[in-house]
Amino acid sequence: MEIINSLLGGFQMMLHPLPVFWVLVGALTGTLLGALPGLGPSTGVAVLMPLSFALPPAQGLSLLISIYLGAMYGGRISSILINTPGDAAAIMTCVDGYPLTTKGKAGVALGVGGISSFIGGFIGIIFMTFFTPALASVAVAFGPPEMFAIMIFSLIAISVATDSTSIKGISMVVFGLLLATIGTEHVHGKSRFTFGSPYMLDGIDFVPAAIGMFGITEVMIGMEKSLKERVIQFSVKIKNLFPSLADLKRITKPTILGSILGTIVGVLPGAGATLASFVAYGAAKKTAKYPEEFGKGAIEGVAAPESANNACAAGALSPMMALGIPGSAVAAMIMGGFIIHDLQPGPMLFIKTADVAWAIIAGMYIANFLLIIINLALIPAFVSLIRVSQPVLFPVVGVLCVIGVFSINQSLFDVIVMLVFGIIGFFCRRAKYPVAGLLLALILGDKIEQTFRQSLIISQGSYDIFVVKPVALGFLIVTLLCIIYPLFNGYRKYKNKQGQAPIKNS
Repeated sequence: MEIINSLLGGFQMMLHPLPVFWVLVGALTGTLLGALPGLGPSTGVAVLMPLSFALPPAQGLSLLISIYLGAMYGGRISSILINTPGDAAAIMTCVDGYPLTTKGKAGVALGVGGISSFIGGFIGIIFMTFFTPALASVAVAFGPPEMFAIMIFSLIAISVATDSTSIKGISMVVFGLLLATIGTEHVHGKSRFTFGSPYMLDGIDFVPAAIGMFGITEVMIGMEKSLKERVIQFSVKIKNLFPSLADLKRITKPTILGSILGTIVGVLPGAGATLASFVAYGAAKKTAKYPEEFGKGAIEGVAAPESANNACAAGALSPMMALGIPGSAVAAMIMGGFIIHDLQPGPMLFIKTADVAWAIIAGMYIANFLLIIINLALIPAFVSLIRVSQPVLFPVVGVLCVIGVFSINQSLFDVIVMLVFGIIGFFCRRAKYPVAGLLLALILGDKIEQTFRQSLIISQGSYDIFVVKPVALGFLIVTLLCIIYPLFNGYRKYKNKQGQAPIKNS
């Protein structure tokens, strides 16, 4: 009952014209960026993050989260119509979505995707409503050793999840932690690696770095590519967007299954919506009445991944708010927004700033209802925007990034930081080095150092404190396994490959 009352209090804060307006702006922006190939939630959150800082915390963070949710909806549009996913989370939607378009059923595919996205998002948010406060109430008893171990685990988990061998992922985490040491340390007040520059005393600002690594990097990659789209004739009339009762009956099971799997995968650090959509698609195919139709235009093949990636978005935000562990790269960026608003994600969020936390959750319900309306009513408009030429689109995004970063502190140094990180991100992407770990390390680095020092102060310099605390020890053991398993698995594959190599006759 307490949770319901808190949620109603959140709705009282958000159900006013201005908060709803910013949620609507985020939902529209996210859907548009999700629908445009090459962009996605990371770019949207990066570009509009400076705007969110000018708003009250609940409204500003609801804006960013609405972009995230909207991009999950929007990714299906280009996947279904032009066989080009708006972002990685919509890859599996192409498998059956585009075949439906070639059969003249684009409207049905878009409608099924929109309805499944709504149900998946709704189930994910309900889970978040009841699970997050419960998790936070348990975590409130955690001290510095436990929080240190949890943050180390989140860094390693997201690095391993974004890189199959873990070497590249972990190296990016280490690089991010090194960058996080720049600036003035908190215990003795000494400056580190500032090279005499007053701009470096406060360290590297997260916002310019994030906008550079996601916004500017995406612009550079988009300008480098020559995207050729083949758009065939399809029906996008409003009346053709609603599936029949028989279609609704067919998608009920895969939609619920995808929603549950997406929520579970979303809670896992670093797993992300892409993995959720793959898992849901495979599960839906295995449990389908007509599995042979998958890949040829099965509406279940659209419903399962769409419900999963939308449920995953809410699931990824749950551990971020309760423990300070983001479940995805976008959740890590939103976590940075919390910190900029002087809100510390973690157990104390629901104690010190419970009203803001519940307002944000209420904003997610509002966003989900607005998104289903937007994604059915404005499909024709989004379809026409998909045809915008990339040479025009990406320079506009680049200009918005520069304006947004400069507007925060009116500092050219911030713009330089953004451009430098944009170049770093570009070459990392080209070399297949995952940037999510670097970004999360840059956000958590200061907090990791702080909790590590606090732990040693409590134990009077003894490292035993990380072993005698069961929760800390448990997380450190799991972290070690996360490092060892990919290395062992890679070595085993290498030995198998060597064993299967043909023997040359002398």
